[in-house]
Amino acid sequence: MTDSSLSERSGLERGVRDRLLDAAERLFCAKGFHGTSVRDLTTEANCNVAAINYHFGGKVELYSEMFRRQIKLVIEESMAVIDRVMSSPHPSIEALIRGWVTAPLKAVELNEPRGLVLQLMVREVLNRQVDPERIFADLKEVFVARMSAAFRELGEGLDVQNSQLAVFSVDALMLHPLLFMPYYRSWIEGCDSDKIIDHVVRFGAAAIRGYRGNQA
Repeated sequence: MTDSSLSERSGLERGVRDRLLDAAERLFCAKGFHGTSVRDLTTEANCNVAAINYHFGGKVELYSEMFRRQIKLVIEESMAVIDRVMSSPHPSIEALIRGWVTAPLKAVELNEPRGLVLQLMVREVLNRQVDPERIFADLKEVFVARMSAAFRELGEGLDVQNSQLAVFSVDALMLHPLLFMPYYRSWIEGCDSDKIIDHVVRFGAAAIRGYRGNQA
C-alpha cells in the first residue's frame, strides 16, 4: 500500500470517528445513554454497526470519549486564553476568568451542542455514571497547573495551594449557572449570560485579591 493510500485510509477513518462523536453528542444529549442504541448511533453517523467497536471499543467508551473531546477543546481554548492574556500589555485576573468562562456559558444559553454535552457531562459525573479520572485526566496536569500559575503571577503572593483552590472555586462559580441557567434567567429579573459572566468575573477576581493577603 502506498503512502498516499495509507494517508487516504487514515483520513477516512478519522472521518468515521468524528462522525460517530458528532452523532453521539446529538443522540446522547437528546435521548440519554440508555435511550440510544448502537444502531441509532451508526445510522446517524452513516457507518457500519461494527465501527463503534473498531474506533472506540464499545458504546461506553464512545460515551466517555465524547466527553473527553469536549474537555480537550475546553483545555485548548483555555490555554489560548492564558497565552493571550499573559502576553498582553496589561494582563489581569478579570481577563483570565472572562476568557475562561465565557464560551461554555454562552454555549449553554444558546443551546449549542457543546453546551449540552458539558451539562450532560457534569450531571453524569455527579451521578457516578462515568469515570471522572478517565474524562478529566488532562485537567490537573495541564489546565489547573497553567491557570493556577497565572493566578499566582497576577495574585501578588498567592501560594500554590490557594491558587489551585482559586481555580476550583472559579470553576464552581461557572458550573452552577452552566447547570441551572434557566433558573437564573427566570428567577432574577433581567438576568442573562452576560450578567452571569460579569458576576463570575467580578466575584472571582475580588475573592482572589481578598484572599491573597489572608493566607494561613
